[in-house]
Amino acid sequence: MIPHAPERRLAGLARDYAYVMPGFPLALCAFVVLVPLTVFALATYIVWIGALVLPFALLLASRFAQLSRARLRRWGVEPGRVAPPEPRPGFVGLLRRALDARRWLDLAFETLIAFPLRTVTFVVATSWTLGALGGLSYGLWAVFLPRDDTPLAGIILEAITDGAAPDALANAFALDVAFTFVIGAVLLVTLPLVMRGLALLDASTTAAALGARGRTAAAGGSAERPGSAAAGSAAAGPAVSGPAAPGPGAPRLAAELSADGWSWIAAVAAAIVTIAVDWPVLAVLYPVPAAIAMLISFAHAAALLLAVRLPWAAIAAQSAALAGTALAAAGTVTWPWPWPATTIVVQAVLLAIVALRHRWSTVAVAWAAPQILPLLVALVPPGAAAAASREAVAGNTVIVAAAVTLGVAAIGVSLRLLGASRGALQAARRTNEDLAEQRRESDERTRIAQELHDVVAHSMSVISVQATTAPYRLPGLDDAVAQEFDSIAQASRRALGEMRGLLALLRSPGEASAALAPQPTLDELPALIEATRRSGARIASRIAVGGRAVPTATALTAYRVVQEALSNAVRHAPGAEIRVTVDATGAGLAVEIVNGPVGDASGEQPPAPGAGLGLSGVAERVSAVGGTVETGATAEAGFRVRALLPLP
Repeated sequence: MIPHAPERRLAGLARDYAYVMPGFPLALCAFVVLVPLTVFALATYIVWIGALVLPFALLLASRFAQLSRARLRRWGVEPGRVAPPEPRPGFVGLLRRALDARRWLDLAFETLIAFPLRTVTFVVATSWTLGALGGLSYGLWAVFLPRDDTPLAGIILEAITDGAAPDALANAFALDVAFTFVIGAVLLVTLPLVMRGLALLDASTTAAALGARGRTAAAGGSAERPGSAAAGSAAAGPAVSGPAAPGPGAPRLAAELSADGWSWIAAVAAAIVTIAVDWPVLAVLYPVPAAIAMLISFAHAAALLLAVRLPWAAIAAQSAALAGTALAAAGTVTWPWPWPATTIVVQAVLLAIVALRHRWSTVAVAWAAPQILPLLVALVPPGAAAAASREAVAGNTVIVAAAVTLGVAAIGVSLRLLGASRGALQAARRTNEDLAEQRRESDERTRIAQELHDVVAHSMSVISVQATTAPYRLPGLDDAVAQEFDSIAQASRRALGEMRGLLALLRSPGEASAALAPQPTLDELPALIEATRRSGARIASRIAVGGRAVPTATALTAYRVVQEALSNAVRHAPGAEIRVTVDATGAGLAVEIVNGPVGDASGEQPPAPGAGLGLSGVAERVSAVGGTVETGATAEAGFRVRALLPLP
């Protein structure tokens, strides 16, 4: 049943409330816990107490960030499950946790961004809701309020009529109730839009700061039991799950952690601080009119925002703001000229953003432009007068600004190059791992293809020999039958040649000249089990085919299943008892290998890089002959591999 539009709107409003309102208590709790803990850790780091406290602060920050991501998923946005790898235990592990950049970003978000952001959204949501409810119900409880002054509705009426409205009408209770009811109705009608806007503001900021680039939802794969034979052999790829199902009308945001997210957050925060500080400084401390000071501070803020994506436009806006500052403040006699300290800080922040995101040539222009501006300003009469009267002060200010901003630019470029090199190294490692995994899969498929070729080649060779020798073994055949046998022989030889050519393409270069050897069958299983026993494994076996005819391909597959399962059990469950059962039933050939729990964990071998293709290869072998395979842990903390292969 499709919900009606009012029901969808109510569901969306309820979802927005459920997202916005709990954010403030969680942010307040995170702020109260993390800020004192972080300050204490940094203050005591020099005596090594902070080295023990700081990792716990970062761990708590990551836990709070996970709560923020969980709230985001419940609202309908998938930022990606970001779980920093847990370091090794011990003191060195704690120090490595303090070097994890993801945890520091979580700490910065929960302490510097989440608390003020969610305080604003909570206050606006609460005020809007109470205003709507209070306005609609004003007539029910306003009769109990004292009425000494003219109500707001009367004041507005007198202002509109220029005092011509009668006092009785301006002070009328009905007018006050009607006016307040209209205000409450307007607030109620706009409440869904306001709540959606607040939720979008919170969600977009949270997603930009706490999201993940690449796969947006990767749930960690299930951990293998210590005694499992599949630990390291089962396919270890993480299970990918989609985002939480969004409710009706939930917006879909592109959420990923990147330089963009944090750059925009930092740029917006710096722009707000610039307007709040630079405007009063120019208007109060320098002889700059308030309107001009406002334009200059807004130009600085616009330059910071443009620096994220449009560096040349940011350089132009910042240069214009710097020139305007120098000219507007030319009349000062007690404060630094041509720029105040706040302008130098803004220039340093701008250079930091440009250096972290753009090429070094752009950074060089962004740094050099302010150094040339004083010379250009000195060509204008107000600037020339100021430069002549305050030559020493102006020179010192320019030198200090140049040194500070150059240092910031150098640090920013170094960090960007370091991040780019580390990113390239990680990308190369991922590429090598992918190539190695593809190579292992290719090798496994090549071995399977080779074994199937050998099996089919044997059958095709028998067909060819039988068809070729039929006229000699069966004398008296007429010409039509002999010609039919000759066609069969030619077709089988042609198919055998094509299969050998295909195998030559599938084989790796090192195996191209390898000689074909007879492939094992069920008759070799006792020898395989006995060889495994000699390695110290305890194996109980039962092989009961009962005289059933087992095709060569099926026998080879059964042998490989037993071989792989025994290898995994010996490797990952050393000392465990192993039971091998091969039984021909009415449903087919049942092959089952079960190992018990780990008997001696000290002998367990760590999984090799890229391990996990063993059981995948078993599944491919079994599927190739039309069978099925089941793998999984047992109730006794062991592992079981069971394959059912069809029999004629």
